[in-house]
Amino acid sequence: MIVFLDSSAWIKFFIEEEGTSEIQNFVIEKSISEENTFSTSAVTYAEIYATFKRALNSERITEDEYNQIKNEFEEQWDNVDIPFVNTILISNSGKLAEKYGLKGCDAFQLASALAINANIFVNSDIELSEAAKDCNLVVWDPAKGEFIENSSNDKNSEE
Repeated sequence: MIVFLDSSAWIKFFIEEEGTSEIQNFVIEKSISEENTFSTSAVTYAEIYATFKRALNSERITEDEYNQIKNEFEEQWDNVDIPFVNTILISNSGKLAEKYGLKGCDAFQLASALAINANIFVNSDIELSEAAKDCNLVVWDPAKGEFIENSSNDKNSEE
């Protein structure tokens, strides 16, 4: 199974907020099986680091916590697959942005998940979740703790 981690959900693994324990448990549970792989888009790296720095600057985390979560993220990043960025992926991102009115990075995340045929799209953004659902992806939001899928989607949300 391919689990796609959008930065809006993956950040919760590192910075305490609604859904933190759920994403931590989910990642640990899915990591046990060698049949499961994690994937994310190339832009996630910059999005995660930007969020880390904003959390430090706003004093949500300390300097020690900042350094610790950066190290934890780097360890996880080394074990995540990144879809190859090419003109097709970029073009598809633009089409998704136009179709769903998504922000550029969100469209890139969704295009990346679709390019690798993700089984589960882990995400905590309402608009992006709706677009992913419309594209027949099974969506899981750790803040809500529930799977959401398009009613016409025949994928099994219990995977």
